Amino acid sequence: MEPDSAWNTLFTWEPDQSLDSCSRVRTDGWPNRQGDEMTPHPIARWVGPLSLLAAALIIISQGLHLGIGLAMGAPPADTALHSVKYVLALLAMFALLLALTGLYLRQAGAAGRLGMIGYLVAALGTLLVAGDWWFESFIMPRIADVAPEVMTGAITGSMVVGAAATFGLFAAGWIVFGVATFRANVYPRPAAALLIIGGAVGILALSTPYQVPLAVAVGWIGYSLTRSRPAQETAPALQPA
Repeated sequence: MEPDSAWNTLFTWEPDQSLDSCSRVRTDGWPNRQGDEMTPHPIARWVGPLSLLAAALIIISQGLHLGIGLAMGAPPADTALHSVKYVLALLAMFALLLALTGLYLRQAGAAGRLGMIGYLVAALGTLLVAGDWWFESFIMPRIADVAPEVMTGAITGSMVVGAAATFGLFAAGWIVFGVATFRANVYPRPAAALLIIGGAVGILALSTPYQVPLAVAVGWIGYSLTRSRPAQETAPALQPA
């Protein structure tokens, strides 16, 4: 196999033509019936750019956290720099949630029940991580200003439970979603394998730079989708047997 051919095979995907017509429609996203046609969900159509955007925002956010930490240590919570870096992380989680939804919609039929479970748990975990970044962006600066002693207190009780639920659900959801994605074989399998690894590393999702592997996997899939041949905007209605 020529090097260029191997590279294109690795980074592009083609739908499994052996699937029946119902499966082909479902892998393009939940259909909306319009007369005699079915159209893919808008998020499913835009999942390639959304995945690339999510990956870019996560990598930039994680790089910013790491760079600031190495250069000057953690900035005080009541500074603008603290809020800016966590707002960026919050936007990254919003983009990741949209990308996750689109990725699921495009393979819903092939991923089956395992894919649905993985999607729901990963979505919940991603929302919880986003909630942590929201708290850091908008609440922590106020706490640091009016009650700085809270910042130095031990993390106990409900805070421990909340943190464990956040990174536990995030990691478990993305692992299950990655396994379902690997089995469905709708996206490049090496990217799906990296999705599983990214989920496993996601147990440290609230620390830097442990969201990067997941971001690379999502971006890889997004890149493969943008390089693939354009999907048909509509699919013929299913004919009764």
